[in-house]
Amino acid sequence: MPSISSTGLVHVEGVVITLLVVGGLFWVMLKRFGATRPALHVGRPVAVAYAARLAAIAGISATGLESTLRGGDETTYLNLAQFLAQLPLGSSFLPHKGYQLQTILFALETKLGFMSVGAMRIVQVGITMIGMILIVVAVNDLAGPRAARIAAWVLALEPTTIFFDSALYKDPNMDLAAGLVVFGGTMIWRRLDVRGIIVCALGGAIAVETRSYAGWFLVSAAVLILLHAAIRHIDRPLRAMPVIYAVVIAGFLVAPVLMQASSKKNLQSLQVSQTANATGAGQGSGGANASNLALEKVDFSTRGAILTNLPKRIRDLILKPYPWQLGDSSQRFGAIGTLFSYVVLLLLIRFAWMSRGEILPRAAPLLYPIFFLLIAYSLSVGNAGTGFRYRTHLTILAVAATVILREVARRRKAQATALANPPKPEARARSAAPAAV
Repeated sequence: MPSISSTGLVHVEGVVITLLVVGGLFWVMLKRFGATRPALHVGRPVAVAYAARLAAIAGISATGLESTLRGGDETTYLNLAQFLAQLPLGSSFLPHKGYQLQTILFALETKLGFMSVGAMRIVQVGITMIGMILIVVAVNDLAGPRAARIAAWVLALEPTTIFFDSALYKDPNMDLAAGLVVFGGTMIWRRLDVRGIIVCALGGAIAVETRSYAGWFLVSAAVLILLHAAIRHIDRPLRAMPVIYAVVIAGFLVAPVLMQASSKKNLQSLQVSQTANATGAGQGSGGANASNLALEKVDFSTRGAILTNLPKRIRDLILKPYPWQLGDSSQRFGAIGTLFSYVVLLLLIRFAWMSRGEILPRAAPLLYPIFFLLIAYSLSVGNAGTGFRYRTHLTILAVAATVILREVARRRKAQATALANPPKPEARARSAAPAAV
């Protein structure tokens, strides 16, 4: 049996190895993307983002408030992972037979023997930051390198993700899935690149195996990006028409599944879950369902009720918890992220108004995932604590969309200024005159 000191040394080595592997992966990604995008210079914000998240891991651990701030879901996933890690490979989780993807990942890490909880948190940071890098590269492809640098810096310093990126939850997997769909969707959107379909499919698979209901909505977003891109590139019929036919056929095949998903029986199950989440169970526990964060019950038991009440839940997801509803230190800490998301929402609305007429052409690969994930999370959220975590995924995408639309607005303003202040004839003549030899 290894001594405590030897076990501690193994865990330290595991942390160091994980740090180097994750950092090396970021370096390789940036080198590969930079080779085809010479103006893409986001290495510094990526390094700052990595350092900030590592500092958050160390800082939270040093305070002794880790269990209070992070909640009880981590313990559940780790206990399941430790159980699975005792089983031979392939006997239960390869394939995983009902276990979610994050639990399988934690089990595999535990099975390695040298991965401490700290090292596992670094892996989580790596997973979510890969998604962030993919989104930044997509912003570069849609709006240019300046927009990509701004997006990279904002995402690097966004307060909520600095905390949640290292959590042993589902959220890092969902950030990676969204990044893959946005990046693959951008490839499809710009030039109908079929490789983008594979990238989107990978993102959809990760999301479905992590958080299935949101995953299928994310898959739907990818399909609509594909269809819209094909229609947009209809002048290239050899590529566009097969895509349109494939999407239409897939729609006919999936329609019965969607009808079944919205059947009375399944909607009753949704209502049971919604009611349980909104009852305020766990009062005094400080968990996500604490009574001060419980949302008002809504009726999702029929299709008509969903159409009527979904807007209320969308509002709850976007805005709650309000800063005056916070009941403990964990919730007050989260208020920073809430205020940041309010600012992003206001800026997104402002730049969308200034970019009207060019919103979808410029930012569709981000706007479709935002819309579909907003619907998915609004249907499932029953308390503002869980909704706060869901909103972080939307905020990341909203930051990228805001930066893109800001670039459109800047270009429009520059064009309007140039038209309003044309150069004087003498200036034009001087600029056209040959230089003296």
